[in-house]
Amino acid sequence: MIDRTKNKRGGHTPYGYAYFDGQLLIDPKEQIIVRKTLKLNQLGLLGNAIARQLNNQKIPSRNGKSWCPSVVRKIIKRNKSSQKKSGGSNE
Repeated sequence: MIDRTKNKRGGHTPYGYAYFDGQLLIDPKEQIIVRKTLKLNQLGLLGNAIARQLNNQKIPSRNGKSWCPSVVRKIIKRNKSSQKKSGGSNE
């Protein structure tokens, strides 16, 4: 079973990923929302507006509740920093 909430170090698993057999793997279902979030950000929307749009579209967060703008901002920040490390774009 894939655990999408907790990682081995006791923190939370980043949205878009899951631990399976002790390895951090990409979660394809959550990556759809990650890509949607990044696309909205590229169009100029910020965390609050993106969270509002996800909630208006009835897209549940990982825990089945409303999207929190801080989670959306973390998704954007994490992906921007990973793009800088890889030197490429995430498209």
